[in-house]
Amino acid sequence: MAGAAKGIGESDRFLAGKGARSKRHVRNGARTPNSENGKLRAAEFFAGIGLVRVALEQQNWDVVFANDIDENKAKMYRDNWPNDNHLVVDDIRNLGADQIPNCDLFTASFPCNDLSIAGRWEGLDGVHSSAFWQFVRILAELRDRRPPLVLLENVLGFLLRNKGEDLHRAMRELDKLGYSVDAFVLNAKHWVPQSRPRLFVLAKLADGADRVTWTMTSESRPPSLTRFIADHQDICWDIFALPALPESGLRLQDILDVPNGDDHDWWPEDRASYFINQLSERHSEEASRMIAGKTISYATAFRRMRNKKSTAEIRTDGIAGCLRTPRGGSARQILFEAGLGTYRVRLLRPSECAKLQGVDQTYRIDVALNQALAGFGDAVCVPVIRWIEQNVIRPAYCQIQLGASRRQPTPELSARHDANEILRFHSKDVVR
Repeated sequence: MAGAAKGIGESDRFLAGKGARSKRHVRNGARTPNSENGKLRAAEFFAGIGLVRVALEQQNWDVVFANDIDENKAKMYRDNWPNDNHLVVDDIRNLGADQIPNCDLFTASFPCNDLSIAGRWEGLDGVHSSAFWQFVRILAELRDRRPPLVLLENVLGFLLRNKGEDLHRAMRELDKLGYSVDAFVLNAKHWVPQSRPRLFVLAKLADGADRVTWTMTSESRPPSLTRFIADHQDICWDIFALPALPESGLRLQDILDVPNGDDHDWWPEDRASYFINQLSERHSEEASRMIAGKTISYATAFRRMRNKKSTAEIRTDGIAGCLRTPRGGSARQILFEAGLGTYRVRLLRPSECAKLQGVDQTYRIDVALNQALAGFGDAVCVPVIRWIEQNVIRPAYCQIQLGASRRQPTPELSARHDANEILRFHSKDVVR
């Protein structure tokens, strides 16, 4: 790859100070925001119910284009932005570059069906997840109108499937279009009481600055990712130093709707009893402990197939499981309330799922239960996107604007140490 780091051996990469950095030819000069009002502009591909837009607008961006194929999700999107026509409901295969306005950022939470371990595991060549290549096609067709920044989001299977070959292919394609890339893993539990680990990739048009092409294991870059980076130096990496992740302190009970005397959502006794009987021995013992408790406590549960048998499993650590799209009812998350010798069972409500995705009460939910659960189950967590904007997207855009020949340290990030400094303080953590 022209301009990419080449021939970096293990000793050069990890022991030589400047061996961890590389420069790349500048293909685009500094840019000004594409908006007349001075705000940065974004296009939201695979937009779903618009939660990326929620996050970016909170960070003072203009989202000027959105696309999704699902009319049910589009209903929720339009309900919340009724006064604009930014959303194009169509298969991305039918979109042309001439339909896309000039933007500073494209976001793409492309379908995870073929990358999820719960799916068919067919990867980027699968029926659904192959939509990624249509997104790449649009980038290619835009030529000199390509956005300086691209943010991808997907499940961890994007990294793990086929020993990382899917991610490798995707990164190389972005590389061919003039982008350097960074990758990191963020779990929504650092912001909300939901376990939702996701892989994010930020692609940045080459700006001529020095590039950090390796990284160390951290909370946002687990060993599987740092090994992938170290083993795939043919990719044009540009690794950002990320700050420590926050701790929200929120627990499941903090997002539950306040009781208002309306108990119609709680299951009748026979259905609740059937749920209890579906629990495995270990989970049944945990449920019994909660029921006998001297205070009311909460757990979430999913039904899963174990040895060809539907089994209910509860989670009692105060964190909800990952929200999913309801298919056949099995993926709808269950709330278990117990204590003082009694218990109740119901599904999580759409309003509670919204809070688990970091959405406030201003977001309108005016659709049927399963439609709402599908929308939030396929969405991104709003405060996670805000954090990425603050700590990755905005600094990357500033780098492009400055055209810096070298990254400068920034106080809020403890940021861009050179390799010798990193090795001096963290030599035991270096990925080899």
